[in-house]
Amino acid sequence: MLYPVLLIALMTVIFCFSAQSADDSTVESSRICRAVAPAVFSDYAQKTPDVQEELALGLTFVVRKAAHFTEYALLGGLWYLWLRRRRLGWCLSLAAAALYAVTDEVHQLFVPGRAGMVQDVLLDSTGAACGVASVVMLLCVIHGIRCRSAQERGVWKL
Repeated sequence: MLYPVLLIALMTVIFCFSAQSADDSTVESSRICRAVAPAVFSDYAQKTPDVQEELALGLTFVVRKAAHFTEYALLGGLWYLWLRRRRLGWCLSLAAAALYAVTDEVHQLFVPGRAGMVQDVLLDSTGAACGVASVVMLLCVIHGIRCRSAQERGVWKL
């Protein structure tokens, strides 16, 4: 019951971000970029305020795309955790996340100043695939550790 709740919460967060007007989204992205810029550029503090602003705004594209990728990696991973016991659970998980990416971009067509972009659907779907793959690998590692531990205690023999 935990995974559906987390999925609904994450999809709600994604929907809310997509519902922001272009101006509101730009203000939020700029705020994040100004916070990240000093960590990215070692001499940021020595630059003039105009140059600092230019450097921060230059990060906007990267920050926005990283956000797309990350939120859909989480979405794909959560879908897989919920559907992993089903036949082709990984495929269903990827399809569900990709379908949500499509609906998200269609939603943005109706938000002032925003545009639905096929490139973002591809980026989101790639993020979802990486999220699914990461969870599969993590579960394999956990399973391997548990099996090895059971073998060492003599509880489980292969």
